[in-house]
Amino acid sequence: MKSILLISNQVFHYRVPIYNYFHEAFLKDGYSFSVLTNTLQQDFDHQPAFECIVESPSISKYQGIIKKYNPAAVIFFMHLKDWIMWPLIHWLRVKDIPTIYWNHGVNLQDPENTYKNILFHYIHNLSDAIVLYSPNEKQYIKQKNQKKIFIGYNTLNFKEFPDIKESKAKLKAELNIPYEKVVIFAARNNPARKLDLLLEAYQDFKNQNIGIVIAGGGDLTEYQKTIVDNSDNEIMHLGQIPDQVTFNKLVKLSDVFTIPGKSGLAINQAFYWSVPYITTNVKQSPEIWYLIDGYNGFIADINKKDDYKNKLLQILQDNELRNTMAENAAKTAREKASIEMMFSGFQKAVHHVNGCD
Repeated sequence: MKSILLISNQVFHYRVPIYNYFHEAFLKDGYSFSVLTNTLQQDFDHQPAFECIVESPSISKYQGIIKKYNPAAVIFFMHLKDWIMWPLIHWLRVKDIPTIYWNHGVNLQDPENTYKNILFHYIHNLSDAIVLYSPNEKQYIKQKNQKKIFIGYNTLNFKEFPDIKESKAKLKAELNIPYEKVVIFAARNNPARKLDLLLEAYQDFKNQNIGIVIAGGGDLTEYQKTIVDNSDNEIMHLGQIPDQVTFNKLVKLSDVFTIPGKSGLAINQAFYWSVPYITTNVKQSPEIWYLIDGYNGFIADINKKDDYKNKLLQILQDNELRNTMAENAAKTAREKASIEMMFSGFQKAVHHVNGCD
């Protein structure tokens, strides 16, 4: 059987179910699928169905593994700073082993960086195919490489999500969430996420039986701690939640999911559970492609005073609007963010580099 080898930097917990699906889907297409990584994210219950090879980066070791598998294609899922990619991609060309580069096109937080873009375009030139997260990133690929672009619509493997049948009310009772309406912020806290915007907006709806749940790694700043500590328990800071059943219950019981700054796959997670999403028009991750302003959530203007706060309040206070957006969110997850659509992009790329178009 022919094989596909994905060479990755750290494999985060949410990627494991994705690669489980890839493993099954590639088998049906006549390929085995394996992942070579330097590390798996810790403190999560990993259950890989695919073969996962954990090995510290080494040119000779990685070359030996590639020779052992003799892959029909190697997929690189790495940053420019992952040094092992550079010698390997040149060596693979010498060995006539097709390569697929899975990436954002360029660094979307710094898309005009001339020096980084030279390196990105060089990798694009060397690769036999390029898999992008969404159609939005095609603008960053040079015209000569457009013909080798495939879209692997970035998402989560909803098929491995827990089956949660309880209503929002029952979940609130189970998890001791006392609020009538719930806003969830779930992400590693850092300046790019702009948690401060949410906490500032909170000042306008405190004492209205609206609660905020903050989940995810990263410490709160002193300013953020002060607001949380003085919120009369209207803000719950839960930290990172490795238990994915509990985490998904928190998302499902929420009325709004928001990361005011840079978002990502949180959009997909929210939409799966029929939860509208609110963010701002900062430099975003590719998953912003799923969020349609006014349809399944809002993209507020970061430069317009109070726009984020007003839109958050609007969706909390207008039940009809929120319910409509919730239905549209679920529809988006089903129709545009399925794992089948994601895999299709990779499958087409593999067929392309092996002359099976």
